[in-house]
Amino acid sequence: MEGDDPGAALDHIVTQFNTYDDYLDSQITTQDLYYLENEEMARQLVELGFRGSGEVLKREEFEARKAAAEASRLSEKTQQK
Repeated sequence: MEGDDPGAALDHIVTQFNTYDDYLDSQITTQDLYYLENEEMARQLVELGFRGSGEVLKREEFEARKAAAEASRLSEKTQQK
């Protein structure tokens, strides 16, 4: 079942966001920015797991999964030709 596979959920996250900062920003609320007054600090708190929802991907893991997804997409595109 796709909904039960955590790897599939993480792959969806990687394809949903263009950059790691976009991924972190998606978990920052306006209230976080109001109190912190610093977007970089808010991102760091999400990356460290103090804010956000669920398990947070590390930058290296996000970029590795992003590269793998792109390679897979290119491979499928090449096979279709």
